Amino acid sequence: MSKRDGQKAATRRKILDAAFDVLATDGYQALSTLAVQRAAGVSRGALLHHFPTRFALCQALIAELVRRNEEEVWRSLRRLPADLDPVSRAVRALYEAMSRPAFQTELGLWAAARTDPELREALRVAEFDAGRDVRRVVDAAFGPAYVADPAYRVVADLTVALVHGLAVSGVLRTSDRAARRALDHWSVVARQIFDRELALDASTSNAS
Repeated sequence: MSKRDGQKAATRRKILDAAFDVLATDGYQALSTLAVQRAAGVSRGALLHHFPTRFALCQALIAELVRRNEEEVWRSLRRLPADLDPVSRAVRALYEAMSRPAFQTELGLWAAARTDPELREALRVAEFDAGRDVRRVVDAAFGPAYVADPAYRVVADLTVALVHGLAVSGVLRTSDRAARRALDHWSVVARQIFDRELALDASTSNAS
């Protein structure tokens, strides 16, 4: 990478970091290109070179939030005990990641999109690619052995739905004990689903 390309990348990173800070602190209504320009300390020309419209800035910011969420999943996986069973470890890691600022900030975008057609379109376009990234992260959390299981996709989708719901409702709770209890119950159910599929596969093989 040339020095010029490095400078461009650094400026783009500075703008996205500033956009995240504005969104996390003041909400979507404060996320104007002018506010981001001031927070980043860059010229108007520099900001418009990278993000000519608020729409383009929002799309890039969504991708940035997905990236940060993925990093949080990996951090959570590293923090959790290595000897924890893989299902519980994956479920807990996803919940911890979605309780962090990046995901909570992304939720703010989804809420604002209800009454903002431009943001809704930016989310629709960006989340098409983001959905693929989320699936990759969830697959990594569960590990290849579970991903290969016939029941995996159902378990993964339900896990994401449960964790999303708990993360959304977290702003109303003073403690996450009930949420963690729900996650423990779901981990038991998920393992039973996997075990049932293994039993069905074994009985089918024996019958043939």
